[in-house]
Amino acid sequence: MRQLILAGTLAAVGTGVMVAFDQQQLNRPLAPDPIPLTVDAASFGPMIHAAGRVEGRSEPISIRPHFPGRIETLPVASGTRVSTGEALLKLDSQRYEALRDLAAAQLEAAQAKRMRLVAGARPTEIEAARQNAEAALARYEGARNRFERAAKLFNRNAISAQEMEDYRYDHDSSLALLNAARKRFETVKADPRPADLLAADAAIASAKAELRMAEIDLDRCQVKAPCDAIVLDIDVRVGEWISPENPAPALQIVDASQLRVVADVDERDALIVSEGKTCRITVDALPGKYFEGIVSEIEPRMEPKKIYGGWAGERNDTHSRRVWIDLANDVALPIGIPVEVMIERE
Repeated sequence: MRQLILAGTLAAVGTGVMVAFDQQQLNRPLAPDPIPLTVDAASFGPMIHAAGRVEGRSEPISIRPHFPGRIETLPVASGTRVSTGEALLKLDSQRYEALRDLAAAQLEAAQAKRMRLVAGARPTEIEAARQNAEAALARYEGARNRFERAAKLFNRNAISAQEMEDYRYDHDSSLALLNAARKRFETVKADPRPADLLAADAAIASAKAELRMAEIDLDRCQVKAPCDAIVLDIDVRVGEWISPENPAPALQIVDASQLRVVADVDERDALIVSEGKTCRITVDALPGKYFEGIVSEIEPRMEPKKIYGGWAGERNDTHSRRVWIDLANDVALPIGIPVEVMIERE
């Protein structure tokens, strides 16, 4: 009997709950019908999908010194924009300054020697040479007169043969000294010989070349930017000894005069991409914003894919064709940031 009463009670409670739930459902407002979302694919046009990254006009440029040395100054930091010819680092230059000064002094000496050669002897030197020639002539005439008298005495056996030989020696040596003095006087008065001028000119040219090389080495103590660029990385410090043989470059820069995107186009689309096509570039860091570009260069060969986008359905184990896309000059994106590229199809 108790069981029948309990069963009846549970049935009544269940019926009440179901009636209350049905009443609640009837009182709830009706949900609106779903609105279908339609996208006109033609508004986007056919596009080639590719992954890429931002680069400068050139690949990263490794900067090394021309010769070993100790860094004296390092006026740039990572991210610094530099202009063509601006100093990136400077080596200790004391030795090269001394070599330049030495070469300059040697050039001045060579030029002065040629000037003396062209100008000739000073008037006092010419006068001294003339007087030496006249004195030599007087000595010779005296020796000649003594020799002639001695010859007469020797013929009369008035002097010995030894004395005669002494007079002959004095005569001959005086004659030789006279000829030498006259040649010296003629040389002092004469114009420079062409061969002497050529030798002087060659010495000057050699000294100029030595000075130029010394100036080049001194200028190379300053390692300068080869183009307008951004400093990407610095691997040295002030006071450090560096060499062009170091495995890592001292600095790395990139030509930032024109930002470009390098992208790998899948082999399925490799033959339909062409120069001059417009592109849309998006960056994950700037959702909803895109940048425009133009395909400016296409690699003529296929290679294994190296740049990946990481999106669903991307083919990784495949070949691709690399393209370069010029961005507008007002685009400011960091070098190396990954981008997604949509290229207009043919």
